[in-house]
Amino acid sequence: AQQRLEKLEGGDASSLKGKLGFVGCNANVDLERLLQLLQDSNQDDDLLNLQMVTIQFPDPHFKARHAKRRVVRPELVTTLARFMPPGATVWLQSDIQSVLDDMRLQFRLQSQYFRDSISPEIDISVNDNDNDDDDEAEPILLDYVEENILGVPTEREVSVMNRDLPVYRALFTRTDAPFSD
Repeated sequence: AQQRLEKLEGGDASSLKGKLGFVGCNANVDLERLLQLLQDSNQDDDLLNLQMVTIQFPDPHFKARHAKRRVVRPELVTTLARFMPPGATVWLQSDIQSVLDDMRLQFRLQSQYFRDSISPEIDISVNDNDNDDDDEAEPILLDYVEENILGVPTEREVSVMNRDLPVYRALFTRTDAPFSD
């Protein structure tokens, strides 16, 4: 991913400042390193101008042994807390309630850094789901953001809505708490 970033900007990541950039990568492997590279090239501020992160319709990885493949893991939330300035937002969407609930739970567990727009306090009901191989209970959060705040739906979102199926959404805001290791 770093090679793609260097190729994109001729090796000068500082020229990305103030622009929209896209670098394909595995966020759980490369994101922290890429954001650190961008931050190091940003001499004006301590924090990046990373105002929004969206995670939309990730692969569900239902089986417990595949949980390590899920996009939103504690390490990803920590990386975002480290690099996002106060007031920045994280937008989550999925057509599978348990997937959204798991992503949302990961952010709620780091509530010192991220505030849930619906109900900031951690109040989680539990659904004991016997449909999979593991014996763990799944958290169920009953309130969701109703509309897409971006105004432009993804292809997956259009497909789901055309079949009259629900889309589960959550919005988090980065708190003022300074990041500490």
